[in-house]
Amino acid sequence: MSPTSEETKQFYDKVGWTLVDGKTVDEQLFGNREMGPIRMALEKERAARLREALRLAGPPLNLVEVGCGGNPGIMLVDMCSQYTGVDFSLTGLEVARQRLAPTGISFVLKQASAMELPFSDQSFDSAYSAHVLYHIPKVEDQATAFREIARVVRRGGVAVFIMANPHPLLFPVRLTMRLLVDTPYLGDVLNRLRPKPPLPYRPMAISWMRAQLAPFGEVSVICHSLDSTWFNQHVSEHSMFGKLLWAIFHRVERRFARNIAYLGNYIQIVLHKR
Repeated sequence: MSPTSEETKQFYDKVGWTLVDGKTVDEQLFGNREMGPIRMALEKERAARLREALRLAGPPLNLVEVGCGGNPGIMLVDMCSQYTGVDFSLTGLEVARQRLAPTGISFVLKQASAMELPFSDQSFDSAYSAHVLYHIPKVEDQATAFREIARVVRRGGVAVFIMANPHPLLFPVRLTMRLLVDTPYLGDVLNRLRPKPPLPYRPMAISWMRAQLAPFGEVSVICHSLDSTWFNQHVSEHSMFGKLLWAIFHRVERRFARNIAYLGNYIQIVLHKR
């Protein structure tokens, strides 16, 4: 494990999955701060798109979630005959155990790295990984993680990834900042000048991610969510302007999710394995 990955593991073991006021630190840093009716409808539709993709493997599913941490995919367990959660943080796995136990689903939790999964080839009907791989700082390690996840899915199965889009066309300021950070030499200077983020963040281009998965089967990419974490946490639907923006996002995602992957901040990548 690289020093940066070990640093991330230590963050989650000691800080990220600890509870503060009923929420984990991870949820406070990256999750929803409020859930009005528009955003509740958005989350429901995003989950429905994810479930639709996983149905390609034909539930009930033997599913592995890679990087489940303390926030496992509870919205998927009713589709599973067996749920396996993998994470490198023992603290996260203990929180996951507490959250999965009331569901009644048969589950197994294993400590492991996404770059070295402790399973034989074609062990699962489907795999799911959300907001994990782009926190791996080295490009070659991200490529290894993609290959490992694809490896453990059976032929005819499905792997679904929720990933960051580094160049969201709908957010020109964010797009420009990412282009500057990715520029050789200039990016190193900017990274030294900006405050250190709690986790490494290295989103790769959509075309690069497609290329990693294409050898394994058919790859499709759709919008997962238009909003960024900052937008999610700072634009309230309880203000008139915020409500308008969230309503626009809701309408656009609902009608055009399959055509707007390059517009928003997060995408859903589906590998249908040959």
